[in-house]
Amino acid sequence: MIKRFIIVLAVLIVIFGGIFGYKAYKGYEIQQFMKTRKFPPVSVSAAVAKIGNWQPYIHTIGNVTAINSVNVTTQVAGQVTGIYFKSGEFVRKNQVLVTLDDSLQLALLKQYKSQLILNKFNYLQYKKAYKENAVSKESYISMLSALRQNEAQIAQTDVTIGDMTIRAPFSGIVGIRNSNFVNLGQYIKTGANIIPLYSINPIYIDFTMPQNDLHSLKVNQKVKIGLDSYHKIFYGRIKTISIDVNTVSRNITARVIVDNDGMYLRPGMFVTGRVFLPVIHNVVTVPATAVTYNPYGDFVYIVHKKNGVTFVKTDYVTTGEERNGVVVILKGLKAGEKVVTAGQVKLRNGIPVKIKGNFK
Repeated sequence: MIKRFIIVLAVLIVIFGGIFGYKAYKGYEIQQFMKTRKFPPVSVSAAVAKIGNWQPYIHTIGNVTAINSVNVTTQVAGQVTGIYFKSGEFVRKNQVLVTLDDSLQLALLKQYKSQLILNKFNYLQYKKAYKENAVSKESYISMLSALRQNEAQIAQTDVTIGDMTIRAPFSGIVGIRNSNFVNLGQYIKTGANIIPLYSINPIYIDFTMPQNDLHSLKVNQKVKIGLDSYHKIFYGRIKTISIDVNTVSRNITARVIVDNDGMYLRPGMFVTGRVFLPVIHNVVTVPATAVTYNPYGDFVYIVHKKNGVTFVKTDYVTTGEERNGVVVILKGLKAGEKVVTAGQVKLRNGIPVKIKGNFK
């Protein structure tokens, strides 16, 4: 039994030894083959890392608001005798918008002016008589008071007549007239809304930004405004920055003043904005596709050439802001170095490559 066990054990050792020996030999041969084998070049695209100026900015959104806006109203009641504007048109300061029937006030003014002639005559007579002690001081003061009341009535009536001609308080665009309230022959009450009026050239845009951006904002800072409604671009400058911070959103407001010659910007519109920050000089940039993002560190493949062979090596980098397909390299890459921009999936450190096209 012992001999049989020893024989079986010896046979198993020989069999398994042969199997393991064959596996080890095969692995060795494969390893030697891989060491001596030359991989075919991988076709890739590449670009040159550039150095230049970088314009950082804060992206924000805002609302258009008129510099001046008001609902034109009437200070007196009366019947509408004339409407001298069209909805949506431009009106100038002090331009007549609406007139009310002032015939009664004109008649009263004539009456008061006629009374003034008599009151002035009587006053002068009483004044002369008072100096001669012909009348009492009380009578003289009473006549003077009547004269002054008469003059006040004339001044008050003049003001009322003036108020019955309703004028634009400033130059701007009028809104849409509500035909249910303001029509020829219609009687309107004191304080009735006639027409909304907006001053929109120049115009304000209020942008909201996080409080963390407050340190980057300054009065007169340049702002680029985009209006998608007309695919228009405008430029303005910060006029003022809010002193308070919204306690809910923790945002601040920067008010920008913009020229609005074409009247494209209207109160209430939504716009986008870029608040330009100081230009950063000598910044290295590469196409964003050149960077491979990895949890253990971002890297690029740099193209090298040695002994007539073009190959790549990995270089870990620290990236900054990315915009329009271009990314800033803060650390780990020099200007003028060539980096792979397409085909990185097939690459590894040291592998030969073939560049498609020309460097850009």
